[in-house]
Amino acid sequence: MRGKLYSVGIGPGDPELMTLKSVRLLKECDVVAIPQGDNGILTAKAIVNNVVNLDEKEQVMIYMPMTKDMAAMDKAHREGADAIEKLLDEGKNVVFITLGCPTVYATCIYVHKLVLADGYEAELVAGVTSICAVAAKLNTSLCERAEPLIVLPGSYKESSKFLDGPGNKVLMKSASEIGRVRDELREKGLIKNAGMVERCGLPGERVYHDLEEIDPKSSYFSVILVKEKEFDK
Repeated sequence: MRGKLYSVGIGPGDPELMTLKSVRLLKECDVVAIPQGDNGILTAKAIVNNVVNLDEKEQVMIYMPMTKDMAAMDKAHREGADAIEKLLDEGKNVVFITLGCPTVYATCIYVHKLVLADGYEAELVAGVTSICAVAAKLNTSLCERAEPLIVLPGSYKESSKFLDGPGNKVLMKSASEIGRVRDELREKGLIKNAGMVERCGLPGERVYHDLEEIDPKSSYFSVILVKEKEFDK
């Protein structure tokens, strides 16, 4: 019997935001697949270790390069899928942990889709998203009544046209584009309607109610919320 892959969201950083289902699956699974970037820091593992000791589990590292080189990403995703499929062929159930939710800009989804396409059983397990956690940290809502909500990667070059439209906007993973985004918000008169949380729920968390105070070199884990109207700060 083949094993099953579970791509599991572990929330944005605060281990108390891990779901009961994610904890159960981590305790029950045979192997934990852990994403590893270029810097070698295992952020997802560090979060989970507050709840489940992963060093008591069999582990497989899945390399996820931080690059826009599609060929390099495709190669890494294929290698990750192959490593997981080998374990599934041994009859082992694998939990692939990912920050936030696997359905929202998650790198694990590409490996998940490959495993699924290769005929293996694979399930997505929802987690608390960073956008929800950031809104809560800013003590405001994402959207109310009939307000639309638009979610964008901060690096998206066409984000400006969405900022001009109706509704509230979330810009995720702004990274090196934070300065540009802040300048655009200032030009459009929206900077007073915006807040940002850097490394929400992680060590070094910073909450900004005034985007004029942000560091353009803020962490990759930075989320900006822009509302149609200025929110209470």
